[in-house]
Amino acid sequence: MLEPATPNPIPDRVQPPPPPIIVDDEPEFEISEILDSKIDNQCHACKLLYLVRWTGYEGTDEETSWILASDRADFHSAYPAKSGPLSSL
Repeated sequence: MLEPATPNPIPDRVQPPPPPIIVDDEPEFEISEILDSKIDNQCHACKLLYLVRWTGYEGTDEETSWILASDRADFHSAYPAKSGPLSSL
């Protein structure tokens, strides 16, 4: 089980982000929450993207970013009006 990020014990000191978690010899970073979704029409094939907030990166330029969606049906259950995977026709 993952441990929560440790709060900064020294005020006004910038604490470095946590290191990635190694899963199957690949680095992975923990998502704190999914904030939004959108369809990227700039690519050859439309791609579903999620705006995520990363755990441990609060207050940095890397706090949020758009990533390609994977199987995150929990977000679309909570926000059915947001862009999501296409249903089978």
